[in-house]
Amino acid sequence: MTSFRFGVVTGAHGDARAWGETARRIENDGFSALLVPDTLYTPSPFLALSVAATATATLRLGTWVLAAPLRSPASTVRDTRTLVELSGGRFELGLGAGRPQGEADAVALGVPWGSGRERVDQVEATIGAVRAALGDSLPLTLAAGGDRMMRLAGRHAQTVALPVPPHADIAAVAEVADRVRAATGPDRPPVELSLQIAGVGDAVPEWLRRSAGLTPESLREARAVAALSGDVARDADALRTLRDETGVSFFTVPDELSAPLAPLVAELTGR
Repeated sequence: MTSFRFGVVTGAHGDARAWGETARRIENDGFSALLVPDTLYTPSPFLALSVAATATATLRLGTWVLAAPLRSPASTVRDTRTLVELSGGRFELGLGAGRPQGEADAVALGVPWGSGRERVDQVEATIGAVRAALGDSLPLTLAAGGDRMMRLAGRHAQTVALPVPPHADIAAVAEVADRVRAATGPDRPPVELSLQIAGVGDAVPEWLRRSAGLTPESLREARAVAALSGDVARDADALRTLRDETGVSFFTVPDELSAPLAPLVAELTGR
């Protein structure tokens, strides 16, 4: 059974000192990883993570997730190699074919977005280039939704970010988790499955309220597994049950929710 771990996702703005303080806080609160999204309204993930690398000693650092269509494979290899060196091997590369709003980012950057097939081609080319340059030891996360991305994840990824909506119940999560396991080759170790926490008690990040119309009430009505109560014992039992029934063991947390979850992280991490 895969041990629990927790990562904080943040795209906060601020100077290098503020980023260093954020990274140290996350490390001191017991989280395993600091994860930075790849959008044009959040900081450049490689630059932000390089600052975090200098401020921390054990914290894992990851892109969550890098939009492969926005970069050439060679540029991703260069930045990945640099961050692996700067972090002393603590970097985890997260890749995806691009979020739904990513086409606007591509237009702004002056790079082709391509069809769905072409974007997955870019993911596959990037994986090949990274593995050729850095070997198989670099932890790779894939955000996988379609069948072809699932097959890529089954062949190459150590972690898969499950493509489930915030209001998904345990049955919906189990269904997607089964798809990942079905795509994983028999000669590969079990894949770590990841899910994002969407709410704690009555707290739901404002960006999720705006973008998805989420409320604490709607999450509770849907019996969403991504909504926690805020009670450590109750939530620990809920996540153990979720892991037992679906295999999910890596939970990503919006930074707005990280402080109230620190006691739960201390209770479950590594167990």
